[in-house]
Amino acid sequence: MAHKIRILRMALLLFVVATTMAVSCPQPTPPEPPEPVVDTKSEERKQLESAYVEGLYLKGKCALAYDLATFQRAANPKRRNYRIQSDDQSRYLNVFYSDVLPQQVDDEVECEIHYKLGESESTTLIVKLVVLKATDEYLWLWNEFQKVGIIVQRL
Repeated sequence: MAHKIRILRMALLLFVVATTMAVSCPQPTPPEPPEPVVDTKSEERKQLESAYVEGLYLKGKCALAYDLATFQRAANPKRRNYRIQSDDQSRYLNVFYSDVLPQQVDDEVECEIHYKLGESESTTLIVKLVVLKATDEYLWLWNEFQKVGIIVQRL
């Protein structure tokens, strides 16, 4: 009987020690909840990204659209130049890439853009553009600060 009591005490002691150790073990820290995804794109940028017509976009609106029936298009990769113009030359977009030609998303390029929208005077912009979107045939280039974008044929 004394032997059984010792075994019972030993079992009880082991149980108390195991329980104390289990309770005192640190619990794993739960992972931090993920940061909420905040869309920081401007409305104008979203409008350009969803557009599909080749041309000039000012403040998200298409200011000069290439029309196969009434426009001409020219591109010269060696001169890093792209141009569209109406047949009567009253409207045009002329883009000079100052350095290397952009090829893929996130490429940045400085451009000299000359454009004329009908009866208005011609305008010249020198802007740094970033490629937002690229396909085998076209590039979507954008400047967030000036809200200027172009969809151009890939050179």
